[in-house]
Amino acid sequence: MHKNTSPQAIESERGRVVRSFRPSRIILPVLLGVAAVAYLFYWQFDSRQFRAIEWTWRTFAWIGLAVLVLLLRHLFYTLRLHTITGSVFSWRKCLKFIVFWEFSAALTPTSKGGPFVMLFVLTRENLSAGRTAAAIFYTMALDSAFFIITLPLLLSVYGPPMLYPGMKRFGDVGLASGTFFVTYGLMASYLLVLVFFLLIRPRYAKTALGWLAARPVLKRWSPRLLLLGEEFELAAREMRLRDWRYHLKVVIGTVGAWTCKFVMINCLIIAVVPSIPVDGATQAFIYARLVAMFTIMAFSPTPGGAGLAELALVGFISDYVPRGVGLVVALLWRGMAYYGYLLTGAIIVPGWVAAKLGKREELPAEAPGGGTGV
Repeated sequence: MHKNTSPQAIESERGRVVRSFRPSRIILPVLLGVAAVAYLFYWQFDSRQFRAIEWTWRTFAWIGLAVLVLLLRHLFYTLRLHTITGSVFSWRKCLKFIVFWEFSAALTPTSKGGPFVMLFVLTRENLSAGRTAAAIFYTMALDSAFFIITLPLLLSVYGPPMLYPGMKRFGDVGLASGTFFVTYGLMASYLLVLVFFLLIRPRYAKTALGWLAARPVLKRWSPRLLLLGEEFELAAREMRLRDWRYHLKVVIGTVGAWTCKFVMINCLIIAVVPSIPVDGATQAFIYARLVAMFTIMAFSPTPGGAGLAELALVGFISDYVPRGVGLVVALLWRGMAYYGYLLTGAIIVPGWVAAKLGKREELPAEAPGGGTGV
């Protein structure tokens, strides 16, 4: 697998990924989340609205349902990983790997992190290079395809109001609509590149990456680019041997996981806002709004969208949830779906690192000045 990569480059790559798993990196996203919550408390918290929330059995039932939906989302991701890796790993191990995936994604900006860390994790688990690359690049393509296909359908039904509260035309809220279309364009381009290089002309990908690796300005990343070219070719061969049942399972896992991600927030909104209609039309519109929100946040610069996600949710659901109560929804959502994975990952990841990398490859110290080199 590493025939074109020097041992020093492999060691550097290993150190980079291991540093991304450092539990100490939890501090930044937690601080960003606390700062966002503090801002919302100061500017939007309304004690009367908060006291008006009725913490009855109905409230906790809907919160409990949200927890079940979160677990179901984890199972859908597990189904996808189990299928896409050819059932090489047990279901239990795949369940754990999804925690790794979510943990690493929570520690890095939303445009990177999880997939590339999993490339390292799966190869450390002795999965073949081709199957590893197929798993990673195929999931990235499917995640993008979910939004590329879903968004036009939802927009054709709901129109501009789907993008942000109060919008009547696509230009009414410049930042929201502008960011939406720019992000959608980037996602579409990203998907086309993946599909073209992964499934249509993988040899072109290897050639292009080899050319980039030869540029002096990219010398530092040259081994990684050469390795990536090899992975693409191997992944394409792997993908072409699969039958339709394999692809159907992977698509079901992708659609199920993303649907659960949004439905979970629907459940939390119903839990704290008893007056909100529970009919299909209202909840479907909120679901569509959440899809738009996640599209806009797809390239968030903060780790796992920390801070921005809390602020965004309160704004995007403000026409259904009073802002003072929206803070509660944001706290419940992020507490379960984001900080829950941070905590779980901080508990189980160090054990895996110690077992797989050995004592001589323990977590390296932070770079001078607090940086991690990532």
